[in-house]
Amino acid sequence: MPTIHTERLHFHYRSHGNAKGLPLLLLHGSYASSRWWEPLFEVLPEDVYCLAPDLRGCGESDKPDHDYTIEEQSEDIVAFVRAMRLRDFCLAAHSSSGAIAMEFVLNYPDLASSMILIDSVPIEGVFTPIDGLMLLEQLKSDSQLLARALSTLMPTLDTATDTLFPLLLADAQKMAPSAFTAIAESLNRWNRFADGKRLTLPTLLLWGEQDEIVSREATTRTLIALPGAGNLEVLQNCGHSPMLETPLPLAERIVEFLTDDYAQFNAIRNTAYE
Repeated sequence: MPTIHTERLHFHYRSHGNAKGLPLLLLHGSYASSRWWEPLFEVLPEDVYCLAPDLRGCGESDKPDHDYTIEEQSEDIVAFVRAMRLRDFCLAAHSSSGAIAMEFVLNYPDLASSMILIDSVPIEGVFTPIDGLMLLEQLKSDSQLLARALSTLMPTLDTATDTLFPLLLADAQKMAPSAFTAIAESLNRWNRFADGKRLTLPTLLLWGEQDEIVSREATTRTLIALPGAGNLEVLQNCGHSPMLETPLPLAERIVEFLTDDYAQFNAIRNTAYE
C-alpha cells in the first residue's frame, strides 16, 4: 500500500483506477480504515480515480495520542490533498467523516468540486452521553464487544462468514487508543448547522434504509441545511455501511453523480459569500 508524508501525518492510502480519471477522495468513518472501500473499488469503473487514506490513528497511518477533533482531522485532509496535488475532486465521506468533509469544505471551499455524504453524522453533530463514552472506552480491550459493535454498522452483512470482516475487525483493534473516544467527544462539541448555508457545492446525500446509527430524520436535517444537496437518496437493502453491504448500487449512484452536469449550481456558488 503506498504512503505519503505530510507536515501533519505519515499517511498510508489505497488507490484505484486511472490516475487521469475523475478524482474521488474517500474518507472512512470511525473504527474503520481505507480497507472499507475495497468492495467499492471492485465495482467502480477504471475511469474513476479513487484515493482512500487511512485517517489519523487508523489503519497503517500514524497513531499519535492527540488531535482527533473534527477540526484537526479536517486539516489532516488538507495536508493530504496538497501532498497529492489534488484539485477539483469529489470528496466522499462515510459516517463520522461526514463531519470532517463538511468542515473541510467550509474552510477550503475552492478545493473540492462536489461532495458525497454516505450515512453521515448530521450537520449539528452527535451527542454521546457519558455512559456511551464509557462503552466506547470498553471497546479498546473487549474484542467481542468490538466485533458486535462493528456488526451493528453493517446489519445486512453476514459477518460470521464474510471473509473481509476479520480484517476490518483487526484494523479496528489496532486503532489508536485515544481515538476510541476522542472522535465522539469532538462530535459532542461540533455543530455547523448555522454555517450549512455556505455548503453550496453539489452534494449527494445517501442513507441506508436499515441504518441503526444515523436516523433518517437526522439526515433530513442535514439535507435542509445544505443548499447544494438536491434530495436525500435512500439505498435499499443496507444499513449504515453500503460500501460493504451493497457496493454495486452505491457505485452506480456515485458514477451517476460524478458524471452529472452541475452548471445549474454556478449561480449559487458565485453568490455563496455575498
